[in-house]
Amino acid sequence: MRNLKSEFAELTAALRTLRFWWVLALVVAGCLLFSTVIHGILIPQNFYGAGITGLSLLLHDLLDGQLSISMIYLLINIPIFIVGYHEFALKFIVASLLGMAIFTVTLDVTQGIVIPTKDPLLAAILGGVLSGSGTGLYLRFGGTIGGLDIVGTVLKKRFALPIGVTFNLVNFTVLATNALLYELDYAIYTGIFIFVFTWTMQRVITGFSQRRSVFIISDYPEEVLEQVIRPLDRGATYFQATGTFRNEPKRVIYTVINLLELGRLKAALVETDPDAFVAVQNTEEVIGTRFLTWEDEGYRPQRPNPLPATQDQRAEG
Repeated sequence: MRNLKSEFAELTAALRTLRFWWVLALVVAGCLLFSTVIHGILIPQNFYGAGITGLSLLLHDLLDGQLSISMIYLLINIPIFIVGYHEFALKFIVASLLGMAIFTVTLDVTQGIVIPTKDPLLAAILGGVLSGSGTGLYLRFGGTIGGLDIVGTVLKKRFALPIGVTFNLVNFTVLATNALLYELDYAIYTGIFIFVFTWTMQRVITGFSQRRSVFIISDYPEEVLEQVIRPLDRGATYFQATGTFRNEPKRVIYTVINLLELGRLKAALVETDPDAFVAVQNTEEVIGTRFLTWEDEGYRPQRPNPLPATQDQRAEG
C-alpha cells in the first residue's frame, strides 16, 4: 500500500531544488526542438515518428486533421498516466505530467515552422539528429514526458514483456501504416528517421559518461584498490574466486567507472601491477549509490523505511 504522505513530502522537497527546475528547462528546450522537427520536417515529408508521437501523427492523418496533433497526443496519454499512477512514484508521475503538458504546448506554438529540406533522405537524417539531440538532452538528466516509456515499464512489470518488444510493436505498426497510407518509400524514410533519432538520443544520453564494468584479478588486490581505484574516487567489491592454473584463492576486484576514467585506471594499473588480468564490459544502466537511484527510475521503495547503509556499503558502487 503506497504511502501518499511520504511521496508528497518527497515531491515537495524535489520542487524546492534547483535541479528539478533545471531539468524542466531542458525538457522545454528538448520539446521545442522535437516539435519543430515534427512541423518542419515530418509532416511536410509525410514521415511518422516513433512511439506515441508516431501514433499521434498516424491518427492525425486517419482523422483527416479533425483533431490537432497536440490534442491527440494528450488524449493518448490520459489512460497511460492513469495506469502509470499505480506503478510509479508520485514524483515521477508529476514530472512526466509536466513534461507531457510542455510537449503538448510546444506542438501548438511551433505550428507553421518550415525547415527547407527537399531531399527526403537528408530530411530524415536531419530530423533524427535534431529531435534525438533534444530528447537525449533531457533524458540524460532524468527528464521525461511519459508516453511509451510508462507503457513499456508497466507491461514489463506485470507480464515480463521486454520494453524493447513494446517499442518495436508500436513502431512496426506505425511504419506499416505509413507504407499503406502513402508509399513504401515514405515508410523507409520514416525508418531511417527513427534509426537516426534513436542512435543520436543514445549518444547524447551516454556521451562520455557511459559506464564500464571492470573486473581485475591481481596478486596484489589491496595495492590495486588503494593506488588504482581510490584515486578515481570510486568504490569496489571483492569476489572470492579460485584460479585454475595454480588452484590458489583469489580476490577479484569489481568496480564501475565511466568512459573518461577508463584511461586513468589503465595507466595506474600498469604502474601498480602490470601482470593483472583486466576485463572491461559495457554497462547500459547502473542503479545504486552515486549513480541513479530507484526514485530516478520512477520506482517506489518497497520498504517504507529502507535499512540504512553501512559505511562499507556506502563506499561501494
